[in-house]
Amino acid sequence: MRAVLIYNEASGKGKVKKDFNKINAFFKLNNWVVDYYQVTKDKDLKNDCEAMSCNYDTFLIAGGDGTIHSVILGIMRVPKENRPRLLFLPYGTTNDVAGMLGLGKNVFYNLALLKTTSYEEMDVYKANDQYFIYAAAVGKFSKISYEIDRMKLRWLGPFGYVMNGFNDLFNIYKMQVRVVSSIKNYDKKSFLIMMAAGSRVAGFNMSKFTKGMKLNSGQIAVRVFTRNHFFSWTKMVWFYLFRGRHFKNDLHLNESQIRFELDERWTWNLDGERGPKGSLKVEVLNKEVTVYVHPKHRNKLFN
Repeated sequence: MRAVLIYNEASGKGKVKKDFNKINAFFKLNNWVVDYYQVTKDKDLKNDCEAMSCNYDTFLIAGGDGTIHSVILGIMRVPKENRPRLLFLPYGTTNDVAGMLGLGKNVFYNLALLKTTSYEEMDVYKANDQYFIYAAAVGKFSKISYEIDRMKLRWLGPFGYVMNGFNDLFNIYKMQVRVVSSIKNYDKKSFLIMMAAGSRVAGFNMSKFTKGMKLNSGQIAVRVFTRNHFFSWTKMVWFYLFRGRHFKNDLHLNESQIRFELDERWTWNLDGERGPKGSLKVEVLNKEVTVYVHPKHRNKLFN
């Protein structure tokens, strides 16, 4: 095996560097090769991942969900048969992708998966000309993850998101949206639109939101939160506390393709990163990337 460890030292207060000796020892023991790629501001991670795909059969991604997002954007430029397998090593703040795949903080256990066949092909979601792998949103609180000061996040951890969310608490969101689905069209006034396939969003358990969904089912769960008055946003408290509760006046759909017609002043969040503005066409690309998954979670998450 020839692998590259793509690591973001800014994620998780630089803990990944403390595990370099463990990672080197594991690869030496198995007579495998591991190289290192450090994510820095002056590098183009997307372009570099595209170029590295032909040199490695496995990418180890040691960083947060933002790092994973950039890697996905890069390897989606590569033909499917040339894409490396992905093992996520959770060193970020929320680690939603690694968490929903059952991957914890034990680096030895995660690396041991490389010696198994515990991997599956996972869906990727195309949003206009971009991609995301686990969640997208627009509206209230959706700017928190990409507008937060990274130094503050590094030291405060998840609490940094809470503090940043307070700044958005009293901002007014009145989004007039037309939802074009496979069944019919809907015209709604909304304060938040959210999409997800996995059971975790922003560190919260969203199992009721994506109930019955698989990570290779070819569908994505869509929730359009209806805005009736200024305090409609308070239903978000119950939404998160009750793991994605569905309110009767909100629109919920499971779709393989969907379009949102929206004003250009609204910016989408894709996997926690700043995405396109305005109208968005989402298409589920079935079984596009191969990821390692905890054996106990495999049947629950994949068909």
